[in-house]
Amino acid sequence: MDSINIGNMFVKCIALALIATLFTACSGDGEVYVISEQDKKEIEALKRSIPLVLAEQGWEAYESLFSENYQNWHMMSDEVRKRDEFLQSVRQWYEAGNRATDSEVASIAFIPLAKNKVMYLHKQVETFDLAHDEESTSRDIRFLGVFVKEKEEWKVEFTAFMDAH
Repeated sequence: MDSINIGNMFVKCIALALIATLFTACSGDGEVYVISEQDKKEIEALKRSIPLVLAEQGWEAYESLFSENYQNWHMMSDEVRKRDEFLQSVRQWYEAGNRATDSEVASIAFIPLAKNKVMYLHKQVETFDLAHDEESTSRDIRFLGVFVKEKEEWKVEFTAFMDAH
């Protein structure tokens, strides 16, 4: 599949997500949910730090960033992975000696879904030192994420992603 088709597919997924939020951004009593600038900064910082937390703070710190209901979808597949399956695959990658060395995030939109629940659309470039390679490699990724605030701390509840190339 060429990059134009992948980009078009991603745009369609984002458009569907935005349409869905029109139906979920208000409660039954007409309350409109908002997100503060502080919460936006916290979510952006969390998303930027996720790959680095694993490399710098270890497995337990990394695992704690994901809600108990976390799910993950790579948009080029037909499978949504549950938390345990996703974390197991990351753990295998980590235990093989792979480490993130840099992470950059560019925000696209924050869309409140409910009280303390936000959809976050963003681009992210992650750089890695892979155990089997002498040179660093990077991924340019497009994300749709859902973040929830649990016990005054933002956690990742869902991510859908696609490589830009």
